[in-house]
Amino acid sequence: MSMRGSGENLWEDFVREFEKEQAAEGESAAAAEQARQPERRRSGRRLLLPVAAALLVVAGAAAYALRPSDQAPAAAPAASDAPAPASATAMTAAASPSAFPLSVFPGQVQGYTLVAGVARTSCTGPDTVASTLAGLITQGHGCLGVDLALYKDAEGNQYNVALFTMADQGDSVHLVTFLGSHPESFQVAVHVPPTDSGLRRLPADRGRVQDFAAHGHGVLVGSAQWSDGRTADLDKLSERLSPLTEAVLTNVPA
Repeated sequence: MSMRGSGENLWEDFVREFEKEQAAEGESAAAAEQARQPERRRSGRRLLLPVAAALLVVAGAAAYALRPSDQAPAAAPAASDAPAPASATAMTAAASPSAFPLSVFPGQVQGYTLVAGVARTSCTGPDTVASTLAGLITQGHGCLGVDLALYKDAEGNQYNVALFTMADQGDSVHLVTFLGSHPESFQVAVHVPPTDSGLRRLPADRGRVQDFAAHGHGVLVGSAQWSDGRTADLDKLSERLSPLTEAVLTNVPA
């Protein structure tokens, strides 16, 4: 604001000096009209500033919501099998519908073993999602909670599954459409494997494949990484991820 005010004061001083010079030199009426013209442009500039500011705000929001490449969120802390306690406010907000329970994640399914799981009432924390997904959730009707789970298979490959409970089913479709169109953008954090799990801590943005699905109020984001973090054979890794996400989806109510 101070910069804009200073600019206008300088412009007004310039116009006054210009008019004085023209009056002293006895310029013609045409020249006087030319001297008044900058004043009208200045007034027009002042009126357009709020409009320009509004356009910048809208453009900034669009860029924020649609930016496809975010830095992957920080890895989530090692999770326990017990869900986090819900606050009274969150429980009230989740009354209809309610957040999915952590039990949607089966302990054993088709060769996958549940290693750790956690339920959170906040879906937009920096240790859970990257800024683009947080912005999309905030701009919609909100999220009632998110369940996060880490699975492994017999070879030690790691599978992370996040299930968001959206307040509005329309938001579920919107989020999956966006996420599916930017599969290279890692928007959901991965678990730090518990120390007794025998699993390696892998880079969150390397050799990682993703799977997305919407079902009712649920948005499911699955990801997988080879046990050694290699970046080869990612198509085969995607094939291994699909049965797990499909098994979880069968437990999600419509």
